[in-house]
Amino acid sequence: MNSFFTNFLEPFSYCIYIVILFIALTRIRTLKIKVLFCYYLIATCLIFYASLLAFYKTKGDNNWIYNLFFLLTICIFSYYFYQLFYIKQKKYIALFFLTLNVIFFLIVHIVKQQFFNQVNNYITAFCFLSIVIYALLYFDQVIRNVSEVNILHEFDFWLVSGYLLYFLSCFCIILFYKNATIELRKTMWALQNLILFLSSVITLTGNLWINYQKKHH
Repeated sequence: MNSFFTNFLEPFSYCIYIVILFIALTRIRTLKIKVLFCYYLIATCLIFYASLLAFYKTKGDNNWIYNLFFLLTICIFSYYFYQLFYIKQKKYIALFFLTLNVIFFLIVHIVKQQFFNQVNNYITAFCFLSIVIYALLYFDQVIRNVSEVNILHEFDFWLVSGYLLYFLSCFCIILFYKNATIELRKTMWALQNLILFLSSVITLTGNLWINYQKKHH
């Protein structure tokens, strides 16, 4: 059971996100939702492979997979929130944090050649922090643009709420992960995966609720 929480709950949670985006595509056929759907297909494959490598320790290291995954994550999430923001200032903030993340990635993983050797927890934490800032900017936008439309009927609201739960909760975990003992790392990783699972379930619940409301009203 511990092995499931540590190794396989993460790809399972991403499978839930695939279901979420697939359901959303039946109502919303925008490019940003299609891009997210493709992202979760790729993410599930990458993380499942990384989980197999971690489970069968003799098969090789999975550091490079997570480094590639985090780069893909900040690129796709920056695009998603860029499309979500109304005003230019917030769009520029998304571009600014994307640029910083890519620069940090190139310096640490390419120039210093750490791509295959280790996952830099500070680079990952900054990626998480960037997405937390995006989410907070989105909720600021929601508050400033109140309309008669029930916010609970908005797919983006549920999606970003799940993102905020996960990335904010796991920011501290990632930040201090490297300094923890091996046993504590396993617990921290399992906790991070559990939070990801909860965020996916919350988003799925909201998505199904939207479908129910649209069918009965």
